[in-house]
Amino acid sequence: MSTPVYIIARTAHTVADAEGSTVQLLLRTFSPTDAPTFRAYRADADTARYQSWDPAYYASSTTGPRSAAKFCHQQHMFGASVFRNTDYTALRGRWLQLAIDDDGHVGDVAVLVSPDGRQASVGATLAPGKTGRGYARAAVRMALDWLFAAVPVADARAHPTPNPNATEEEKEQAAVDALDGVYVPGVAVHRAHALVDSRNTASGNLFAKLGFRKEGTNVQASYYKGEWCDDDVYAILRTEWLEKKYPAVAQ
Repeated sequence: MSTPVYIIARTAHTVADAEGSTVQLLLRTFSPTDAPTFRAYRADADTARYQSWDPAYYASSTTGPRSAAKFCHQQHMFGASVFRNTDYTALRGRWLQLAIDDDGHVGDVAVLVSPDGRQASVGATLAPGKTGRGYARAAVRMALDWLFAAVPVADARAHPTPNPNATEEEKEQAAVDALDGVYVPGVAVHRAHALVDSRNTASGNLFAKLGFRKEGTNVQASYYKGEWCDDDVYAILRTEWLEKKYPAVAQ
């Protein structure tokens, strides 16, 4: 029996471009079939600029395909073990990569839950050509809804049947809305944070727009690619996230 891919969350996302088209954006567990696209963006020098991995390693015809295939297989199996029985203790102290999917794999959100299960680190990576569309922000938002247990588990059957007199466009939108939401129980961590290279203004802006506060800068706290790097610390509490989503009913 094959190991399934689990959908964590789904959203109808309006692309931040001139057309403003709406796409179905998924946050799901990795699949072994994601290896070619995963390798492609990890091999891209611009994508890796502020990341710890070496793009040449993934670009190499010797190490790249094998490493990407191994990574995607391991994450596929790990994700399945976590979500099959929603065993979130397995998340503690180990990075989980979740695939961002726009009718195909376009990036990932990385999540690390602390050993005590009360805090989480988050980060996101997009493939070249997929940036500037709001995908990273939408994907991290879905991840935070899950990590903070901010929304009930979605059930498409609970949505009302669309108006039979609705236009085809209205029916299509109703079908999209019926699939919106988080599909697995939440983790309910107390705090989420992100460490962002101080030079990476795009990532800093992403977390600021999501409501994270910049708590400070860890000076020369990381060493990679032959240099010491400053890390900006962005963070948000579960109570703050809930207030942001439900200002009138937050506890």
